[in-house]
Amino acid sequence: MAKKTDKVKSKKLPVEQTEKKRDESEKARGRHNEIRDTLESIIIALVFAFVFRAYSAEAFVIPTGSMAPTLYGRHKELSCAECGVKYAVGASDELIGKSGYYDSDKKVTGAYCPNCRYYTDLRNAHPFTGDRIIVNKFPFDFGDPDRWDVIVFKYPEEAQTNYIKRLVGLPGEEIQISRGDVYARRNEKEPFQILRKDNLEKQLAVQQLVYDDDYPPREILNYDWPERWSPMAQVSPNETKFQNLKKSAWEIDSEARAYQFQGSSLAADIRNLQWLRYQHIVPRQSEWELLEENPELFKQTMQSSPPQPRLINDYTAYNDYSGGLSKGIFKYDAAFWVGDLTVSFDVEIQTNEGEFFVELMRGDRHYRVRFDIKTGQAKLYYVEDFPNPKPVEVELTTAETVLKGKGSHSVMFANVDQRLCLWIDGSEVSLENKTEYKPPVSPAPRDGDLAPVGIAGVNVDFVVSHLLLRRDIYYRSVEYYQNQEYSGDRSHLWELLWDPAAWSRQYEDHRQQVRFEKMADDEFFVLGDNSARSADSRLWDNKRKAERRHAVPRSALVGKAFMIYWPHGIPFLNDGRGYSPNVGPLKRFFYHQTSPGSYPKDPYAKLSFPFYPNFSRMKRIR
Repeated sequence: MAKKTDKVKSKKLPVEQTEKKRDESEKARGRHNEIRDTLESIIIALVFAFVFRAYSAEAFVIPTGSMAPTLYGRHKELSCAECGVKYAVGASDELIGKSGYYDSDKKVTGAYCPNCRYYTDLRNAHPFTGDRIIVNKFPFDFGDPDRWDVIVFKYPEEAQTNYIKRLVGLPGEEIQISRGDVYARRNEKEPFQILRKDNLEKQLAVQQLVYDDDYPPREILNYDWPERWSPMAQVSPNETKFQNLKKSAWEIDSEARAYQFQGSSLAADIRNLQWLRYQHIVPRQSEWELLEENPELFKQTMQSSPPQPRLINDYTAYNDYSGGLSKGIFKYDAAFWVGDLTVSFDVEIQTNEGEFFVELMRGDRHYRVRFDIKTGQAKLYYVEDFPNPKPVEVELTTAETVLKGKGSHSVMFANVDQRLCLWIDGSEVSLENKTEYKPPVSPAPRDGDLAPVGIAGVNVDFVVSHLLLRRDIYYRSVEYYQNQEYSGDRSHLWELLWDPAAWSRQYEDHRQQVRFEKMADDEFFVLGDNSARSADSRLWDNKRKAERRHAVPRSALVGKAFMIYWPHGIPFLNDGRGYSPNVGPLKRFFYHQTSPGSYPKDPYAKLSFPFYPNFSRMKRIR
């Protein structure tokens, strides 16, 4: 079963036509040009694929979600009816192996929003085929691939089958996976070193949504569900814990999703900052159901017993759906704490001086960037609480930025793979590797990780908006249904996410170190971006009796994934569903079959028209 979730099938490039509804003559002429441009693009892609396939490029289709969210396999797309976030869920479970026939017992019937966890019924939703990609075979003829490249290769256990993964381990390296990160070393006498992505575009490409404040679940908020961003302060300088503030310098416009800080008139006290902090307060399905059944009882429950924040975990909405394999061998869980976070937002500075702070908590440390508004300098440092009697500040580096004086800017701050990164107005701030750091004595989560992100100021006025929080990949050690990194009951571990100390004790009691033997000079180690559902180097069988079952030999490499040239068409008309004819030979073309000539009792369309290209996902693969 695990193998099925990761295979890549070669497929001819499709020729798709775009239809637009006619309106007035000027619009019709414009649409005619759009159709012509689209057809020209598709024809060019066809020529590119067929003429150069044997020499430098080939087209592939992604059938499963082992590389989600970087690449989608067969999936369903939707917009959450509550918060409006658009997302995708895997639907490859519905098909029977390589046959392409539909298994009606494994139909994906619903999904859970990554932003607010609202459940959406998908029984009538059309599935989409996976991303169609171009693979460049030319580079591997003259050199080796680079770490973190997305590559296509022949599956070592079945040489006739193509797989697609991200290359992680290089020849001669021994690999270790620990606490969601990947490490490598070349010599047993050397310590393992964490593997960072030098290309920060790749680091950002694999990030997953935690919460987008531009898409709040307004209905549940109207019934006293707490906001995730709220004014808070640290309980004491020696205690890594935060408490809510009833009165503060923060003024919140919940309708516009804007957060005003008026601190220029406050007494400057960097030891007692008034933070706007994020708490991971996510509704459960039972709470959504109570709201729908009895809103007044729900409101009373919120007032008498407010929900509590929990640790951010390795939740991936692509894997969380009803139907599919959820009733059988596979049931998705997300029990592991993720401390590697990236926060981004817009800020309007309204004074010419003062200090502006952004903080990312992880365990005993406050990782911060402090902007001096007068000079534009950004100081990156961390404050460590434990095991010091008093908090200790460790400066990493100081950089010049354009965030100087009054003005509006976009800011992004990340703490990923034991390194701080900073972007201003979309441009990476050069830090020259000076913000790489060694991990703390204790890697366990603390109470501060229940409010891990903060924004504050001293002697400055500013407005924050468009808050977006994402997390890094959490690499699980081994197979999702037999996880040796944590061999206990993971459902119980999930229930402890509300209590960092209890979660840590349970995790440490069952945690195991996982290492993969040093590879030969012509072997590589690969992992899928969707770690919870990827049959990669961690999990392969060894029917071929290879010395290292986890290794991909150099001779098996096919090429480097270059771009998504056709994600899928977007249907329009008929309330955005398009039409699926079910008469004559068209039925076979537009509807699923359970076997040759057989159809399910409940007709299930697999294709509709008219549609237009999904330009937003046509992109270079990072």
